[in-house]
Amino acid sequence: MLVAGLAVSGLPAIGPALIGESALANGSASIRLYRLNSKGQLINQRWVGDTDEDGCHDLRGSRKVHRFAQVGYAYCELFREHGCSKESQVTAMWHGRKYRKADIDVTQPQQRLLPGSLWYLDPDKNIEIASWSCRYQEINE
Repeated sequence: MLVAGLAVSGLPAIGPALIGESALANGSASIRLYRLNSKGQLINQRWVGDTDEDGCHDLRGSRKVHRFAQVGYAYCELFREHGCSKESQVTAMWHGRKYRKADIDVTQPQQRLLPGSLWYLDPDKNIEIASWSCRYQEINE
């Protein structure tokens, strides 16, 4: 699909230019949620709010999400239910050829979504998301 190769406006390019610790120092951490419209085009989900604050955040209602992007956090997680319930955690696949860190297997679904803009929740459709959580530092729970 052609959509996979599109750059995410306002986010860094994929590869070595991914933002890491410098984003934390500048306070520029953020997330973006994208849905597919009826023509198969990515649409930025507006009104997410508080995307630069770590912790659990409930969305108003729920959002249909196809692709997820984040910069500046150690990792983020997405959930089907409000309250960031572990039972409702969503997995996503990295759709780049490789990831900048060798410690993740990009051929396997991931629940902790590291910085980048090529996280797809489903290759062909939108998935309902009700809450999200991002952390500035790794937390082992």
